Amino acid sequence: MRRKGKQKLNAKLCRFIVSFIILQLLVIAFPVLASEYDPNQPENLNSTQLSAQSAIVIDAKSGEAVFEKNADDRRYPASTTKVLTALLAITLSKPDEMVTVNASALMIPEDSSIIGLVEGEQLRMDDLIKATMVFSGNDGANAISEHIAGSQEAFANIMNENAYRLGAVNTHFVNSHGYHDDNHYSTARDMAIITRAAMENETFREIAELTTYTLEANQWRERKRKTSDNDFLMNPSREEGQFYYPYAIGIKTGYHSLAGRCFVGAAKKDGIELISVTLQGSSRGRWTDTKKLMEYGFSQYVTTSIEKIYQQNPKTVDISNYALDDSKLGQLELSLRKIEPLANDRLIGYKGQSENWMRTFNSRTNISFDRILEAPITAGEVVGTLIYTPEGIDQEPVQYELLANRSILKRPSIAPSLDEIKMYTQNDPNPFPRISVEFILLVLAPVLSVIILSQLFYKFFTRNKKPKFKKNTTYKTRYYR
Repeated sequence: MRRKGKQKLNAKLCRFIVSFIILQLLVIAFPVLASEYDPNQPENLNSTQLSAQSAIVIDAKSGEAVFEKNADDRRYPASTTKVLTALLAITLSKPDEMVTVNASALMIPEDSSIIGLVEGEQLRMDDLIKATMVFSGNDGANAISEHIAGSQEAFANIMNENAYRLGAVNTHFVNSHGYHDDNHYSTARDMAIITRAAMENETFREIAELTTYTLEANQWRERKRKTSDNDFLMNPSREEGQFYYPYAIGIKTGYHSLAGRCFVGAAKKDGIELISVTLQGSSRGRWTDTKKLMEYGFSQYVTTSIEKIYQQNPKTVDISNYALDDSKLGQLELSLRKIEPLANDRLIGYKGQSENWMRTFNSRTNISFDRILEAPITAGEVVGTLIYTPEGIDQEPVQYELLANRSILKRPSIAPSLDEIKMYTQNDPNPFPRISVEFILLVLAPVLSVIILSQLFYKFFTRNKKPKFKKNTTYKTRYYR
């Protein structure tokens, strides 16, 4: 019995040792999986450090995914649905349209978040959209959908059509507010696509940043004021703002028991704008996850400028007429100086894609020279101009001066060039030739030469010739008297 007990103990000990060794090997092989999140190294983020079941962060400009976790898994989006509702309300109606609240708009489950609208109440569409987003009111979303489409079902069809058109192909909406329905679903990627489209609308961007909104009193109800539960946007001085992110610019929270805590966020830093989505997360995790996603996203970008790119490979030109003792044989490197120091020539790029910067530099810059590239050249002299034309119709071109970084002397024995002769002639104040002995000789020399040559030729051809006498071969009769 003792022997059997020892055998069992040894077997357990062996299993423990083997398990421990395997665990250590896994830690060595996959150190990232075993590490905790380090806020000082956000670029090391991995999926296990996010509490949300699905997450993504994308570049708002290009739409490219920077980081993702189960981004194509179907999830319930809850009230983040209202992002598309608000976008359609902005684009399909006018802000001063008066909306009448129908009884059917108020027929929502008791546990729904609401604005507190009253049947028959009338309010401006602009106020209704802002209140719906800040209050996260399901009654407000219903009122919007019925006003625009005539019914909640018809508006849901419009939502699905627009979502599909935007590229959110794994999304299906049943209502305008996001209250649970088994057939009301989306994905982290699709919600990022929808939010990106929404943030391209300036009116939506303004609404997305609201954390507080007030509906003034009217004949149907009292004044209502609401502060959103968007801790991502809250001022850090507030108790509710412990998860405040200084670069946050929006957008929308969502929650129900089956969807978990959801959040669609946006942030902007150094000209880079990111959009993140976390679905089926925790109350605290939706904020910490979003910050991790944003910090990771920003860590993947680096900034440079046209000036810095130029300095990596400065322009070199060949100067003619250089002195024979010039050590660089007339080669001149040009420095770059921005004419307007505050002009924006910054470029932002994804890590590992620096070749895109050079492509941008080559395609969007133009060089022209202000003078003939010949000696003499003085150090610091402006030789030409470089113009950079940024992308975007509202961007002003940036101009730079090209400066000589050294002096180059002129070759002393070289004959004047045609351009120099022209310049000398143009700058001569006397339009007529100067009368001088040299000028007279220069004018008379051809004439004298012709006269002398003609005389020489004449003498040459006549020197051996004698006069010839003609013989008279005829006889005439003589008469004598």
